Amino acid sequence: MDDERKGSLFYFGERILLGTQGLVTEPHSHYAVSILVSKRLPFRLTTKENQIIETEGIIIPPNFFHRLEANHTEIVVIQLDPKSDEYKKIEMKDNYTLLETKTIQKIQSLSEPLFGGGLNCMKAKLIYEQILAELGSKKSDKTWDPRIDIAITKIKETLPNPINVAFLSNETGISKDRFMHLFKENMGIPLRQYLLWQRLHIAARLLQSGENLTTASHAAGFSDQAHLSRTFKKMFGVKPSLFLGGSHLHQVCFCDMI
Repeated sequence: MDDERKGSLFYFGERILLGTQGLVTEPHSHYAVSILVSKRLPFRLTTKENQIIETEGIIIPPNFFHRLEANHTEIVVIQLDPKSDEYKKIEMKDNYTLLETKTIQKIQSLSEPLFGGGLNCMKAKLIYEQILAELGSKKSDKTWDPRIDIAITKIKETLPNPINVAFLSNETGISKDRFMHLFKENMGIPLRQYLLWQRLHIAARLLQSGENLTTASHAAGFSDQAHLSRTFKKMFGVKPSLFLGGSHLHQVCFCDMI
């Protein structure tokens, strides 16, 4: 592997397009759908049940507990909100979907510019869309309870300010207990975990804009920078520095387009 090749990271709202090398995570799970494609050699996933999956391409559903080992290869990672418009129903299995060789090869080709530097948001978003199209991307046909749609809108309007179950219960017109049950049933994770997920994205944007870790932590609603770092590592399996740039990346870009 050419040690001089560096990757790139692009944020599109709550969507991520990352090209990097030598990616290894701690065991973790998160709310996003993940698409992982190796550029050169197979990588390894270890599941909660200690199942070993060795592959060059996989789609992982939300809340799938795993450890990733891509020590010796470049890898492309896409993460997207399962509630987003472009979430695809590419015959996802209950646990994961392995990609066919021809699909992997196409994504490898499409993602090559991530490792050359010089991409802008427009070109990176095109790569993101082309990869999803290759996977059969289409708007999800899953329907959510309209009261949860109301709650998600209120959450995004309110954060990083404090928000609680009583407020969301009142906004949706259902009891607090019923709201908590309905939220987890629709979103797949408890409300608290979803709020932390949203706060992590807020903190990441603040850090990238130049705020220091302490300021960004408090502004995003974390008690301190240690709380932010612990939460980040628990959900992504890596330290925040991976997603905020470093010697392994040409660029980290937060793009306004969605």
